[in-house]
Amino acid sequence: MNELSREILIRRAKFLSVVRNFFEERNYLEMDTPCLKAVPSMEPYLDPFKVHSPSQKERGFLITSPEYSLKEILSKGLERIYEITHTFRSGEEGSPFHSAEFLMLEFYTVGMKLEGLMDFCVEFLETLDLKFQSFGFQKSSIRRIAVEEALLEYAGCGISHNELDRVVKERRLTANFNEGRAYEESFFLVFLNLVEANLPKGFTFLYNYPPELAALSKIENGFARRFELYFGNLELGNAFQELTDPGEQLSRFRSEQNLREALGKEIFPIDSGLERALKVGIPSSCGISIGLDRLFLSILGGASLRETSPYYRKF
Repeated sequence: MNELSREILIRRAKFLSVVRNFFEERNYLEMDTPCLKAVPSMEPYLDPFKVHSPSQKERGFLITSPEYSLKEILSKGLERIYEITHTFRSGEEGSPFHSAEFLMLEFYTVGMKLEGLMDFCVEFLETLDLKFQSFGFQKSSIRRIAVEEALLEYAGCGISHNELDRVVKERRLTANFNEGRAYEESFFLVFLNLVEANLPKGFTFLYNYPPELAALSKIENGFARRFELYFGNLELGNAFQELTDPGEQLSRFRSEQNLREALGKEIFPIDSGLERALKVGIPSSCGISIGLDRLFLSILGGASLRETSPYYRKF
């Protein structure tokens, strides 16, 4: 375990207690779902850890998120649920803000809209400032900006594929400019280098993503109903107005399988539990996952997870 000070261990315990109390006071039920599953989530740009028993007879994957399991629970009629769980993702080696194992908060609210979820997150941050540790939080200073506006402000381009490719070429964001690049790749080259890297200090909600990046969110008026929460240029959370149409969702899973194949990655089958939940019916709801180690670090004003996370290590 990363050698944390006695003080930090006590602060982490208090932090988690305040988080749990916040949800319990609002009648959310704490869930407990598996960290080891037979089938991982489908995200094309995430790489799950594959594990097996010494005999090789028992095989599975460590979860990158409890999302699929929690959506199965939503289909059973529970309306306010949350989970604090260990999640695992490879990549970003050497980053002071990435750990292969980290603590994630994920919660869902039936009947809530995306704008209401932003307000709820503000209330959550305000509670942490009041009951855990004051970090100068002011709700009036939080910025809410559409991705299209952010691209124009920080990259000088629109959201179309042609506009993104123009900036990639003009700003030389990659050594190998490829005219046939997928939309997602062009978007992230511009977004990560020119938008995310230049976000101002404090908290920012970035909302209304391009439909190509809808993942498990609804598409309305030409935009994916999702947002990401940032502290400076550090991503803390990812939220969706949840897609509930089973046919559309299964179609997107097949598209993600094709994308994983194009990226040269292992193709996973569709999670049967989530497929069953979609067919039973997932109610209209909003959900968000928040990296608690990053949030804890941000509140304390640290520079690396090495200072605050027991999971940070170099392999």
